[in-house]
Amino acid sequence: MKTILITGASTGIGAATVRRFIAGGWRVAMIDINDKAGRDLAEAVGPFAAYFHADTRDAAEMQRAADAAVSHFGRLDSVFANAGIHRRNSLLDISDEEFDLVIKTNIYGTFHTLRASVPAIMASGGGSVVICASDQSFIGKANSFAYGLTKGAMGQITKSLAIDLAPKGIRVNAVCPGTVRTPLVERLFNDIEAKGGPTADELWRMENDDFLLGRIAEPEEVAEAVFFLATDASSFCTGTLLPVDGGITAR
Repeated sequence: MKTILITGASTGIGAATVRRFIAGGWRVAMIDINDKAGRDLAEAVGPFAAYFHADTRDAAEMQRAADAAVSHFGRLDSVFANAGIHRRNSLLDISDEEFDLVIKTNIYGTFHTLRASVPAIMASGGGSVVICASDQSFIGKANSFAYGLTKGAMGQITKSLAIDLAPKGIRVNAVCPGTVRTPLVERLFNDIEAKGGPTADELWRMENDDFLLGRIAEPEEVAEAVFFLATDASSFCTGTLLPVDGGITAR
């Protein structure tokens, strides 16, 4: 039975991906800082999931969690570097503190996750890496300066790492979602409303209108793409940035 490590596993895309891999017969090491939600989900999906606390921004903490996961399950075959945050900002209004937070969470967090898990995948004889990128790996969006910067970086990480790890028997791909109905987006829209912007309901309607399919994604739709990229169903895919974006990047 194969094992995947998933960061940001307690809610949203991460939680949906946990459920998809459990349904697909995998074991799942769940990493997050939302301990209650993580433990509740691990208990709900059964004995083939285990929760480990780690802030991916902390290299030592992430390494300890990855080591504990490998010790618990005996091997690691894949990783989904999913943890990340979004902040609404532009070059002209972002603070140094907010810029630092987004960079540390999205770029350093991904780096720490991969550095902690890839050697264990190599030790298992190879496997796969999936990175959570974004439609903003391809296009720009207003008031998304720091987030867009980090998601552009995810695309380059995916491609360069695919080259480096191919001789090690590890495929590296990225899933690139458009807007997804997750707690992260709900918090973002509620914050915009609280600051005097459009209401959350108006923002959801505006967001739906951006997509060719007339709606945003559900977390389960992204989880299906992650499952495809992590498993042998995508055995000839590496260095791929897979849009799951309702056609927004086709415009």
